[in-house]
Amino acid sequence: MSQKLSKSKDLRQRIRQTISAIVMLLAFSTMLHAQNDVVVKGVVTDNAADPLIGATVVVKGQTTLGTVTDIDGNFELKVPSEQSVLVFSYVGMTSKEVRVGRQRVINVSLEDDTQQVEEVVVVGFGQQKKVSVVGAITQTTGQVLERAAGIGSVGAALTGNLPGVTTIASSGQPGEEDPRIYIRGAAAWNQDAQPLILVDGVKRDIKSVDITSVATVSVLKDASATAVYGVEGANGVILITTKRGVEGKARIDVGYNATMKAVSKLPRKYDSYDGYMFRNQAIEHELALENGAASWSYYRPQTFINNFRNQDYTVKPNYDAAGNYLGDYSQVERYPNVDWQEEMFKDFAFSYNTNLNFSGGTEYVKYFVAFDFQNEGDMTRIWDNNQGYTGGYTYNRLNVRSNLDFQITKTTQFKVNLAGSNAQQKAPRYYWGNDGMFFQQQHWSGAYGM
Repeated sequence: MSQKLSKSKDLRQRIRQTISAIVMLLAFSTMLHAQNDVVVKGVVTDNAADPLIGATVVVKGQTTLGTVTDIDGNFELKVPSEQSVLVFSYVGMTSKEVRVGRQRVINVSLEDDTQQVEEVVVVGFGQQKKVSVVGAITQTTGQVLERAAGIGSVGAALTGNLPGVTTIASSGQPGEEDPRIYIRGAAAWNQDAQPLILVDGVKRDIKSVDITSVATVSVLKDASATAVYGVEGANGVILITTKRGVEGKARIDVGYNATMKAVSKLPRKYDSYDGYMFRNQAIEHELALENGAASWSYYRPQTFINNFRNQDYTVKPNYDAAGNYLGDYSQVERYPNVDWQEEMFKDFAFSYNTNLNFSGGTEYVKYFVAFDFQNEGDMTRIWDNNQGYTGGYTYNRLNVRSNLDFQITKTTQFKVNLAGSNAQQKAPRYYWGNDGMFFQQQHWSGAYGM
């Protein structure tokens, strides 16, 4: 009986010791945690030393552990340890991270986020913050246009890159490859009514601008956006701004682009022999019709049609044993059977574009200089016409641009834009007051006529 009582006392004593140890361990852990917590306070201001109300201060990696600044920009936060990192953030400003360490008072100044706050859109004769624009304006950058590899025309590069902008290309002639541009469709009966195009505020032809010099392209669509341009902006306005220098070391960009062009598709053509055969067949089918006999005068005998086959360009006059004339190379001239598609077009042609850009500057002077050369090859074959000149179609363009920015004082800036374009286009000369339409029709009839 006494042994059972002693065992019961020992058990109670062990339970008491265990409970006491657990309580002491919990108390020690709480004291240790309290000793590791660090209280940090400070003030958050902007770059003008004005307090920021509602700025967020959180512990990096623990988004639930944070606070916001009061009306005076003050904050106070308990962080787990001195190894903690505080993240300070505010709408429209660049976030900043600060390691606590032995600091107990941390004052932080946040800078404006220029990528968000200073994002502007070119409108009219100036610029506006993107958030304040109410007119229908779309914008793209030169980097987006440069993705259209092999295209040296800014107008052609706009295709598919801006909503509401439609481009229609009707010619592949070198120097005439710029498409017609329509903003929200044709705004007038005159289908040639094109939008007003300004390059750095100056009215210029869009094909005189090289893609590598373009910084942004803004398209003004509705009346509220184009009103400042009056009647010239009735069909929309395209504003092109070119690149400028930035502060930093000199940067040299060299680009080279080569494009191989080929005829996409031409209609199948019959030669002279097959053409006459089909015409005879059509005349035979028309004989049963009223007045069908009138076309009989165009019917050609088979002996005549056979002259368009088996022609030899080198054969000399031939005679049989009886001295009868059999024919010679003049047969080719009397009965021509020329494949004009083969004679007029090459299998492929090349276009080249080379550009060289320099940019850089200091706090007081910034510069951007660009050189661009473009050569457009043509698909038409060049034959010696024995007239002392070479025909065909070519287009060569050399562009030079220099944009300089001088910071005269803190509030005064002087900008200089110098640009020049020299383009040489070679094409058949049209005379007698003709616009060339008749001659072009004759030129292409070989490709599309039977």
